Amino acid sequence: MIRYIIILIILINFIFAAEETNSTKEYRLKIEVSKSLNRDTIAKTIGVKDGNMLSFLDKDYIITEDFLKNLKPTLKGYLESSGYFDANFDIDISNNRVFLRIEEGRPVKVIDLIVDSDFKVEDIITLKKGDIFSSDSFVNIKEKITTRLLESGYCKYKLETKAYVDLKKYSAKLDYKLKKGELCYFGDINITKQPKDIKKDVIVSHLGYRSGDIFDIRKIKNSYTNLSSLNTFANIEIKSDMNSPSNKISTTISLDKKEKLRRYLIALGADTEVGLRVRGLWEKRNFLHNAKKLTIESYISKDIQNLTTTLFIPAFYDINKRYIDLYISGGYRLEKADVYREKMAYIDIHAKYRDSKFNVMYGIKLERLIIKLKKEYPSKIGGTFNILYPYFDIEYDNRDSKIDPKNGYFLRAYGEYGLSYRDNGVNYLKYLLEARAIKSFNDLTLSAVGKVGAIHILSGRLPASKLFYAGGLFSNRAYGKGKIGYITSNSSFSQLGGKSFINMQLEANYKIHKKFYGAIFFDSTLISEKEYNFHGNRVDTIGFGLRYKTPIGPIKLDVGFNLHKRKDYAISIMLGQSF
Repeated sequence: MIRYIIILIILINFIFAAEETNSTKEYRLKIEVSKSLNRDTIAKTIGVKDGNMLSFLDKDYIITEDFLKNLKPTLKGYLESSGYFDANFDIDISNNRVFLRIEEGRPVKVIDLIVDSDFKVEDIITLKKGDIFSSDSFVNIKEKITTRLLESGYCKYKLETKAYVDLKKYSAKLDYKLKKGELCYFGDINITKQPKDIKKDVIVSHLGYRSGDIFDIRKIKNSYTNLSSLNTFANIEIKSDMNSPSNKISTTISLDKKEKLRRYLIALGADTEVGLRVRGLWEKRNFLHNAKKLTIESYISKDIQNLTTTLFIPAFYDINKRYIDLYISGGYRLEKADVYREKMAYIDIHAKYRDSKFNVMYGIKLERLIIKLKKEYPSKIGGTFNILYPYFDIEYDNRDSKIDPKNGYFLRAYGEYGLSYRDNGVNYLKYLLEARAIKSFNDLTLSAVGKVGAIHILSGRLPASKLFYAGGLFSNRAYGKGKIGYITSNSSFSQLGGKSFINMQLEANYKIHKKFYGAIFFDSTLISEKEYNFHGNRVDTIGFGLRYKTPIGPIKLDVGFNLHKRKDYAISIMLGQSF
């Protein structure tokens, strides 16, 4: 287990360590402060070199000669902006070492706070009576108030913030006055520049707003993301007329077409879910115009081989200007599981509607399955199956980020109705409900995931791959992916899946240093062999983890143990957020 942790740390350090190529002379910097000041914050402000992830183990920092020249004015400005106008500091330079000692003196404190607002801002105003006054915090509070107003539809507000600082009395009086004004709405959508072979509906369909919606700057940000996801447009620009005297905010959109519309990819990767894998991809963007996309993708790992062709048609049709995208895909898949080996050929056609929070998908899929069991089971779930099933998948995402959320919740409902045209086929219903919640308190983040599923067989026999299985990062972290079948006791289970499923994951993450976080978690899984049986034995798991934040999500290492059978454990590594 230790070697996995060491490998993770080395990997993070290798990938994300800042590579310094500047030949400027470097000095070892030691900072001595009292408990009121934070060494790391001061170090970051004065421009120390952030060597690597393990720098927090060293009491000294690295500072270059260029930053050392400006150390005095930079430090003085930081201390005053933090409320320490009476601070004193000494800088001693000896050989290649710098000693910085700071005595903050008497700070300026907030003695009075006046808030006159018709809009909820009290929770944003973090400077309270008795707090040390910080001009940076004061400015940040104003920016946060402005952001909340624009996210809530109020773009015609009147906001006055004043800070009366008395340096003789070491006091500050803060005054916040806010009138939110009327709600604003999105007005006309004007496209001033667009590729000739892409119709307007394709562009409008991927905006995060419609004319008449309540104004929200987050919807404009989402529009950039949605348009970029088509992989067809370049130089995307969305301007909103905030100076309009009306409360209807018109937007102007300009975009070009990318020069390169073909993509080739060959990638080699590995994780604990599937092991070593090779991925190949060919993609033609703007295929037959209107931002359609044709993709051929192959995926090869030890237990899974997959070849898929997908045609994506944006804005295929609309219902009252609510645009629906169409996906047509087909392929072949070979999967080796502990209990069976499955060959599958399939055709999948589905439509998808999305807005800023909702994703609604409805489709129909035809599968031909050839399942060979590694040992016989009474239910005879191996053999050849031809299954046609309509399905739906509805998501509501109210999290503040899809990459690394800090607050919010996520809901999902999935269902499929399996039909078979063979006499010995199967008719069944399968449901799955999922809920996630995440809440942050400064450096502490609490997360929870709950899943419940059921399979109801109307007639015939069900293929092994349609049953519920658990194990892995997204269910129970004491076991590998799909290793848990129906559970017979809290320390034993079958390799074959079940028809009733409940899973819960609870996790707490706490910031240890900079981008480095620690985690503890509890996972619990119930899988029953019988239909609608949600009582019985569970597999309970406890564990701990390490996280390192990156721009594309956290790198996560988890170690989970079966609470009732400690020798059963698993180590998992992934990139991305599972909550």
